[in-house]
Formats: sequence, structure tokens, C-alpha cells
Amino acid sequence: MLFNYTIILLLLIVSSTAIAQDIAEEGYIDKTYNLISDKVIDSANYLDNSINNILKNSDKNTTLNRIDKTSKNKNSVDSFFRTKKFTDETDETYVSVKFKSIFHSKETSKFNIGVTARIPLSKSTKKYNLFINGLKKNDTSNPVTEQFNEQTGTEIGVNYFAPLFHQIKSRYSLGANGLNLFSIARYSIEKDFYSWNILTAEEFKYSLKNLFEEETNIYFDKSLSDSRLFRTTLSRGTQEKKSGMDYSLVLAHYWVFNKTAALNLSQLFSGNTQYEYETKKYRGITNYTTALSFRKSALRKWFFYGITPSLNFNKQYDYKVNYGLNFYLESYFGHLK
Repeated sequence: MLFNYTIILLLLIVSSTAIAQDIAEEGYIDKTYNLISDKVIDSANYLDNSINNILKNSDKNTTLNRIDKTSKNKNSVDSFFRTKKFTDETDETYVSVKFKSIFHSKETSKFNIGVTARIPLSKSTKKYNLFINGLKKNDTSNPVTEQFNEQTGTEIGVNYFAPLFHQIKSRYSLGANGLNLFSIARYSIEKDFYSWNILTAEEFKYSLKNLFEEETNIYFDKSLSDSRLFRTTLSRGTQEKKSGMDYSLVLAHYWVFNKTAALNLSQLFSGNTQYEYETKKYRGITNYTTALSFRKSALRKWFFYGITPSLNFNKQYDYKVNYGLNFYLESYFGHLK
């Protein structure tokens, strides 16, 4: 079944690429993309100006708790892969639409569409942005985690960035996922230690559906060259409605070949301190996943495709191999930097 789906996908890619190339020669794709991107930017500016006229905010020099463009733009890995680090702190205006398909030899195949958007209100308050998250819970754009995360639906809300406090960045969010209202408080601090860059982030969330949740993520980044990055990610988290503590370790090596293509080799180890299997509880690692992810822009710099083959060994399948294949197409509307 997995092989048949793969063949169908490859045929769709080939046929879609051929059609897109014919249309691209006529300039229709570029005109359509520029029109949509301009509408995204214009709509964001209109909303920003409208709120500015209402609030009459004259504070033009407020210290922002935002990403440092100069330093962060150097990290081509997060920008190109659109990682969780990027989406949590970016001040870009954009709308991203992603069509995803995930196949597993031991699980049901999944198809979904994810929409992500950020609309900073830089003129009106310089402290807020609107967000839309239509991806999976804690989707970090890391191939070893995004294939197994829980689907939560589309989240819509507003982020407030508080002023820096002793180098600690604070972000407070209010939003809704359908009828499920939620609030989030996120704190992060970034330090350099010799040749390593370390980012620690703590997030607290309360929602009507899942009640209290909290998680910690620590990123250890080491730049091996201008085009290579090694990242170690330590994560832990608890949920009021779930027993035990989830934890994981991800080792990732990124290669950025050029402005249009990159590769990521990742290894995941994860578990729960009270993992239950056949009426018994386990505290050790219960999931191992190895994945190789390739991401490339095709035809145009704003159109991406990605493919990720993976091997998963999980205790629920007695550690027998679960083959996986993740494929997606993504259109990015906005001003690419």
C-alpha cells in the first residue's frame, strides 16, 4: 500500500511540474504570486493602520521583545526550514499553505492541509502580532517529530511581546481553537557558550479542553561551517490530563547546499515516565526514529517541496520497524528575505 501511494505521488509531482513549467513560461505564476503576496502585505498594513488610528499610540521607540534580524537572519537553517524557533519569534508578515501526506507501514496514512500566518502590528503598538497555526501540536518542522504529533486543528489568536527583562524574552498569547479558548505564556533566554549557542524556552499553556500544560525546550547549536549546523534539542513537558512526563532528545545535522536546497539528518529518542503498555508502566525510552529530510524550492523561490523517509521503532509495535514517508508541498506568500 505504501509503495502504491508513493508511485501515485511521484506521478502527480511529475505531471504537476510539467504543467507548472508550461504556465511559468507565460509568466502567469509570477503574476498570481505577486498579486497574492501584495494582498497579504496590504491587508496586514491596512489592519495595522486601522488599529493605530484607534489606539493613537505615539510610542515609537519602545524596546521590542523581537528577534534580532541581523543575528537571526544569519541562521539560514531556521529560516529555510521554518522551524519552531523561527515561527515563535519571527516578525515577518507571511501566509504559508502546506499540503502534507504521511505514510506509515504500521499506521493509517494521513493527509492534511496546514495554514500558518504571522501579521505583526508594528505601526500600531510594536508589541503585538496576529497568528494562525494550522499545523500539528508542537510542529517544529523537524521530520522526526512532525510525523507523530497529535493533530489539534487551527489556532487563531494574538501574541503580545513584553519588554526584555534581564535578557529574558516574554511572549503572552490569547487564542481559540474552535470553541477551545487558550492562553500561553512563553519565556526564553539565549546565551553563547564558547562555540555553542544555547536557547532555553519555557512555555505554560492553559486551555478549556486540556487544562494546564507546560513544556521546556533547550536548543544547543554549533555551527560547523557557513553551510552546516549541528543541533541538540532537549525537551520535556507535562499535561494535567496525562500521566507522567514526556521527554525527548533530538540530534540533528543540517546541510544548506544553497539558497534553494537543504538536507537534515535527525535522530529522535523519546518516552514518558509513566508509559503504559499491556498493563505495565515503563520509564525508559519507548520510541526511536531516524529520518532524512530534503527540502527544496522548485520553479520559484516561494514554492517548496519536501520528502522525508524515516525508520521508527516503537514499543507499541514491539520495536519492529515502522517505515515512514512524509511528503509535502508548500506555498509561501509574503516578502521572502
